Amino acid sequence: MKRHLAFLAALLCAVPLTAQTTLGGRAGMTLSQFATDDEGIQPSSIAGIHFGITASRMRGGIGLALLAGYTERGTGFTADDLPEELNFNYRLGYIEAAALGKVALGGPYLLAGPTMGLRVTCSAAVAARGQSQSTRCGAEGNDPFNRFDVGLAGGAGMSFDVTDFHMVVEALYGFGLLNLSDDANNSAMNRGLILRVGADWIL
Repeated sequence: MKRHLAFLAALLCAVPLTAQTTLGGRAGMTLSQFATDDEGIQPSSIAGIHFGITASRMRGGIGLALLAGYTERGTGFTADDLPEELNFNYRLGYIEAAALGKVALGGPYLLAGPTMGLRVTCSAAVAARGQSQSTRCGAEGNDPFNRFDVGLAGGAGMSFDVTDFHMVVEALYGFGLLNLSDDANNSAMNRGLILRVGADWIL
């Protein structure tokens, strides 16, 4: 019996696990808001857009997915010391990169890992009584937010075979680790969900 087990172990070690490399694209929407310790601010979620490219390398159901793209984040909010009919929002656009570990469970798979973002756009808007007005952050020389963000992302996806490619549906939750506010007495950290669809081609 021991000889049979030794033979099977040797055979298993002699057969290399097939590696698979894919290249794909993603597009979808975000729902995000700031996490803040300011008790006078009541944050709310705003919707944005997301798109990017991804490359993954899998071996034996475990691998790495590299992602790069554009993601809109931000927050809506109301302030306790201002009239209730005034609604504000900040919309921040990031060029983002991520390195996510990937574990395949057949069709479904799990994703988790670090992210890094460079803010390239920022706008502030106020709406009241059906009218709104927006301006670029820092237009008057006072940019309220830092340009860099680092965080963690995790989620799940599902892959479907479609002729010459795989169609995918994914949901990721982003958890910002850096304080975005330029005021050390206040905190504002990105939190948000990304819902996206895409396609992967095997190289």
